[in-house]
Amino acid sequence: MSKFSFLQYSFLVFAGMAGAAFGMSFFVSRAAKNHARAFVLSFFVTVLFVIDAFLIEPNWIQVTRLEIRDPKLAVSLEGVKIVHITDLHLTHGIGFREKRLIEKVNELKPDLIFITGDFFDDIDQVEPTKELIQSLSARIGIWGVPGNTDHISMHASEVVRALEPSGIRILVNQGQSVYTGVGKYFWLVGVDEPVYHHDKLGEALYGVPKNEPRLLLAHSPDIMDKASLEGINLVLAGHTHGGQVGIPFLVELSKYANRALYMKGLFKKGGTQLYVNRGIGMKTLPIRFLCRPEIAVIEIGK
Repeated sequence: MSKFSFLQYSFLVFAGMAGAAFGMSFFVSRAAKNHARAFVLSFFVTVLFVIDAFLIEPNWIQVTRLEIRDPKLAVSLEGVKIVHITDLHLTHGIGFREKRLIEKVNELKPDLIFITGDFFDDIDQVEPTKELIQSLSARIGIWGVPGNTDHISMHASEVVRALEPSGIRILVNQGQSVYTGVGKYFWLVGVDEPVYHHDKLGEALYGVPKNEPRLLLAHSPDIMDKASLEGINLVLAGHTHGGQVGIPFLVELSKYANRALYMKGLFKKGGTQLYVNRGIGMKTLPIRFLCRPEIAVIEIGK
């Protein structure tokens, strides 16, 4: 049974149970009837929350389109479509969500794809991760950086050796120039994951001219302060999952998100802009509520 046929079945079962309980409330006393109706309402709301958080939203990928204005980057990246994804967290191979991700990304016909870490949660997911990356298509190329969960399974150098045969270039504290057209290029810089302080931005920027347009890939947005001091034009990051639960005033259920200054969306500090993607996968609890998985489509303008 597919996830969505299961979803429909769940709605029918629980709606029937709620309807039966509501109908029975008419055969009891007025006081008991009010309690019964309150119970039914609470039960029904809880059921809807569970179905949405566990089944609907984790598989309901949102495409976020944004234009980031930066005159220096625009010289080489105006008209270039960037797709940013992050935190795949492959755990059980390629399932419904991952297939939808592949479909949606390829439908966008990106020029560049950037993946900012947490590819997999266990070493046995390397092959499915490679299969997923091989299924993606970008005119100029695909680049990525390691995340903290990737480090749990292997060293950064092993992540590079494992994933690069699939067609992705993994940047570990290094930079390279990327050509986007005749006479047009920018510097793409990637750091190892900042969560456990493996990032070495100074090393990554070695040989990268400061007056050239520079785009930084990092797993965690914690790199923002350092990036701003270095005058990086744009930082793309993930790690937070957007909190996974988007209810205001509640503590987000992602243990990583609780520590994040930059939770999700676009930020600016000095001349540096940062986009924090909500990611695709989940951690700690396999739920999302008011915080759908995200594909960011970024266009650079003047």
